[in-house]
Amino acid sequence: MAKATMQKWQRDHFVSELNRNYDPLITAAELKLKSIEAEAIEIAEKNLADEIGATPIIEELQEAIDIVKQKMSKAARFFRTSKVAKKKDINYKFQEKEFGIRGYGSNQILPDDCWEQIREWAGDFARAKIKKTPEGKVLATLEDNKRASYKEIMEAGSPDSLKTKLHNNLQKDGLSWNREVKALPPTDQTIN
Repeated sequence: MAKATMQKWQRDHFVSELNRNYDPLITAAELKLKSIEAEAIEIAEKNLADEIGATPIIEELQEAIDIVKQKMSKAARFFRTSKVAKKKDINYKFQEKEFGIRGYGSNQILPDDCWEQIREWAGDFARAKIKKTPEGKVLATLEDNKRASYKEIMEAGSPDSLKTKLHNNLQKDGLSWNREVKALPPTDQTIN
């Protein structure tokens, strides 16, 4: 007797059912981690900035930018109120009320750029720590179990033996491959 082999559509069916079972659990675990991650990044950001000595540097940079803005404002006031400006047209730049360091050049480093870099590094540290928390371990376990079940699907020779393996794998996560069909309520209680 020839060994039964699975068709592509059968594999696709098993994969979609696997996703239908695991994706809600994985999504819920990821959402739990998102709130933990946000708090951890905020704490790690401040600690990292202080630890590497970035806070005073960033504050110095902000002070320098504020000084430059003040000097630009002073220059604009001078040119707007000079005796020559009253007789001649003045460049539109001197008519501005607020000044700033603008542009899209990569040669400008602003305090926001510094904080963004700190936030990125802190995020990496926080995510590494979160993986070690109980919530992080739950997510890792779910993903590993899903990956193991997916591997079983790809390596399976027949659907019958696969169903048993998948049922055993899913039971470890509180799921079941075999589901009972629910009966409809009696017809007098249904809404038409």
